[in-house]
Amino acid sequence: MSSGMKEKLKKIAKVSLKVLGGLLVTAIVLVAGTIYTVTRPSVQVQLLQYATELLSEHLKTKVLMDSISIQPWGQDVSLHGVTIYDQQQRKMFEMKRLGVELDLWKLINREIYITEASISGLTARLYKPATDSDSVANYQFVIEAFKKPKPLQIPVDTIKLPPPPKKKLNFNADKITLERISVSYNDQESSLGKLVYKKNWRGRQSIDITDVITNWNHTNKKGITISNRIRVAKARYYEKDSIRHIDIDSVFYFTNNPLPRKNTGKPKRGFFDAGHLDIVAMLHFRLDHADKDSIAATLVEGTACDRGSGLKVTDLRFHVVTDKKTAQLSDFTVCMPNTTLKFAKGTIQLPSKKKGIKLKYNTSLITGRTLLTDISKPFAPALKKFLIPVTLQTYMSGNDESMKFSNVKVATADKQLQISATGGITGLKDKYKLHVHFDVHHMTTSAKKAIDIINQFPLKRKFMMKQLDNLGSITYHGHFDVIWKKELFAGKLHTNHGDINFQLQLDEKQKYLTGVAQTDSLELGKAMDMPDIGRIVCKANFKFDYSKQRTAQMRKLKGGKLPIGHIDAEVAECKYKKIRMKNVVSEINSDGAVAEGKLTMKGGRVDLICSFSFTNTNEMKKTKIKPGIRFHKLSEEDKQAREERKAAKKAEKAERKAAKAAEKAERKAQKEAEKAERKALKEQEKAERKAQKEQEKAARKAEKEARKAEKEARKAAKKQGLSTEEVSAGVKSQENKQ
Repeated sequence: MSSGMKEKLKKIAKVSLKVLGGLLVTAIVLVAGTIYTVTRPSVQVQLLQYATELLSEHLKTKVLMDSISIQPWGQDVSLHGVTIYDQQQRKMFEMKRLGVELDLWKLINREIYITEASISGLTARLYKPATDSDSVANYQFVIEAFKKPKPLQIPVDTIKLPPPPKKKLNFNADKITLERISVSYNDQESSLGKLVYKKNWRGRQSIDITDVITNWNHTNKKGITISNRIRVAKARYYEKDSIRHIDIDSVFYFTNNPLPRKNTGKPKRGFFDAGHLDIVAMLHFRLDHADKDSIAATLVEGTACDRGSGLKVTDLRFHVVTDKKTAQLSDFTVCMPNTTLKFAKGTIQLPSKKKGIKLKYNTSLITGRTLLTDISKPFAPALKKFLIPVTLQTYMSGNDESMKFSNVKVATADKQLQISATGGITGLKDKYKLHVHFDVHHMTTSAKKAIDIINQFPLKRKFMMKQLDNLGSITYHGHFDVIWKKELFAGKLHTNHGDINFQLQLDEKQKYLTGVAQTDSLELGKAMDMPDIGRIVCKANFKFDYSKQRTAQMRKLKGGKLPIGHIDAEVAECKYKKIRMKNVVSEINSDGAVAEGKLTMKGGRVDLICSFSFTNTNEMKKTKIKPGIRFHKLSEEDKQAREERKAAKKAEKAERKAAKAAEKAERKAQKEAEKAERKALKEQEKAERKAQKEQEKAARKAEKEARKAEKEARKAAKKQGLSTEEVSAGVKSQENKQ
């Protein structure tokens, strides 16, 4: 329900309660004023006139009443046939009967105590022109009439102490009944079958409501008017063991789009259609705390079902605490027939247009287990036989325009398929801008599990299943995007026989699958069950037609079990039997019945050709292969290539010559450097030998001088008469001093 509609309902309730309150006060005044008055018709006529004038004067509009019934000893009064006109003299309120039974003795203690009150047959017609923002609603004068007067602005120096406050007038009631209430606001209509309010002797309150119905229309972005309806068949509020409970049984929500359902004539599309909702729900709340600033409640039990699409929620439970700014969720659980999702905590930032605050939310780790059959009828009929249990976990956050998922982990129960990813959705408000993007960080599975998953889909034709089985274990990482009428997939696939990088696109408007696949090493023969083919290095572009209409026409003409499409490949290297080939061009065309291909290895005047054809991908060993040879003149391209090769050879020769000259010059320079180095080394050795000779010569001269001095010393000693030992000692002493 939109915020605009909520505001309208608030206005309707506010105006209705003000008028009912005014009528109730009038009735109380009448009862209080007639406690000692006899019930003569003339008196009742006067009271009727008085009550009518009282309301007319207060509301400043025309008020009519058919009759008044008063029972003074029973202390009750009834007003019949009340009509209130708006200021344009249109009937705004009509009421069949209002009855009030009072305990007048409690008025002495300033307490209005209603033993029982009932209102039946009330009709309210409220208008406010939507096209004129300055126009006044027809009920505005009622709001003005019951407004509290503003306090007078009195100068501070004239303020006197007020008298002691009087005791406030208390209001209490044992039972209030509303029946057959109908309120309209422009083109929006609401009605109430019955409401009964009771309070027992312990002070515990209960409210029973039946048949609350609201109808309204809204126009979508395409200008289509959609009618909406909410009906609450039964609701009950009651207090038990100091705990407040709210039970809402059989809530119905309908939307009626004048257009056919979106899946009309489209059997592969799900039944869910926001323009054709037929939801029935049951809710049981426990109200833990409630005041004007905060609410704490627990949804103990909840179920819901869209009968049109088959979407079912078998159990919904959570605890919520809100303070007008945020809502804190805890212990959240939602169940479908074969699905359970849970998270421990979640936070919602509540939106506010006045403060410019937008909706935001986040959750703790969401965990769950599911069978995809639960969403098959409403969203994906192709999943109706998908019976493989899947476990999942993720963190979720977002706002009113986007959703983000982190730490996504998906796996089958046997763990043979495991996926880890992150991603999100943007453009939620406009399907033309809707963009789903996920990065798959890691995916592992076996070929047998992949085949098992494919077999869960009701496919009439399954192509290349045997080749898929040959791949063994499969690992993938990459990303995928879903945008308006288009899906994009890209990444790297690792198998037992090699790796494949790919990009592919599903065009939902034109119904074509196009893409590119590239491999640096793939054992194609082992993968395709064609043992004569070995390792291959290639890049291929492909385009396949999956239009049901076009393929049906083609199969009607030719039959067949093959996909319809075209493949162009550039094979850098491949092996066929014992022959290795390079730079091979390949082309394959399939009309659904027969696939014909051609391998061409181009030469200057001779092309080697290999033609092949097949009719069934499960019998690739039986592929018919015809080798051939083709002679031809040199084409302009070949001539140009030959000239380019000649120029390349000439440039290569010049480059080699220049390299040799550079190498020779380098060797010469190296020899000159070595020669200079040897010459310098010789000069150095010569200088060292000369210095050594000079040193030896000086040593010999010193030795000669020493011997001469020793000889002279001995001669002198002899002259002095010294002994030989003394002369020697003197010489040694002299030598030591020197």
